[in-house]
This record gives sequence, structure tokens and C-alpha cells, in this order.
Amino acid sequence: MTAAEQIAPDTFRSALTHIPTGVMVVTTQSPTGHQARTANSFTSVSLQPPLVSICFSDKSPFTVALCSSGLWGVSVLAADQQDLSVHFAHRMSTKDLGGVPHTIGPATGAALLTNCVATLECRSVATQPAGDHTLVIGEVLALRTSRDSTPLVFYRGGYHTVT
Repeated sequence: MTAAEQIAPDTFRSALTHIPTGVMVVTTQSPTGHQARTANSFTSVSLQPPLVSICFSDKSPFTVALCSSGLWGVSVLAADQQDLSVHFAHRMSTKDLGGVPHTIGPATGAALLTNCVATLECRSVATQPAGDHTLVIGEVLALRTSRDSTPLVFYRGGYHTVT
């Protein structure tokens, strides 16, 4: 492909659906309380120090809250938590936790959803504009895992489980 050729956003998004990803709910605090958004653009960056990255749309109010707070939680959803993924997935909204069961992480004060495969508490160490998104790199301050849970996976536009 030459530099003059353009890749349509829908074509790019469609191609990326062929890569299975885990499904997370990322939480942070804003002046109005705890906010949450579904994410699947999450990856490990470094083992020493433990760093992870997430990306959210520049147009999302959640991105503003996340960058302002600098402290956030990641709840890796279990196979039976698809409803939570759908609930927090609206791109342009910032959802509060309402009646969703959660605990407050001691390292960050971020909300951590209950019964998840894993939870991480993070502190932002870098943000970088990346096209129409903001890349946030966070240092993992605390984590917890549950070995008896099966993760929720997103692949080709639908939810799946790992067997």
C-alpha cells in the first residue's frame, strides 16, 4: 500500500475484529463520582516496572476524567459478565457505577468490579495523543487474580469464552 492510499476506518476496525481480545471495565473518579467504560484496547507494556496501556477516544468524557484523575482501576471481566461489558460500552457517555457491585481499591481509590477474573489498580505515568485516541500508560500499583474464573473474550464482533 502506498502512502497515498487511505484505509477507511470501518475497514480497519473490521480487520481488527479478527484479533481476539479480553474485555475490561476501566474505572476512574471525577468530581461527580466513580465513572466506568468498557475497553478492549488494553495491553501489558513492561514487567519492570509493571506497566500497562489503555486507549480511549479523545471525544469521550471518560478520557477527560481518566486523564484528570491519573488513578484508575481495571476489572477483567469473567465469561458471565457480558451484561457489564454492554452496560459500560457506550462510546460517548460516562457511566457511573449505579448499583453495580464493586469494592474500592486501597491503592488508588478506584472502583473495582466484583467477581472478575482479575483487577488492577494503576497510576498514569504517561499520556500520548494517538490519532483520534489518547494512549494512557499506567504503573500497576496493586493487582488481584481469581484462578477459577473464565475470561470474557471479544472476537469478530461478538462475545466468546475460552475453553
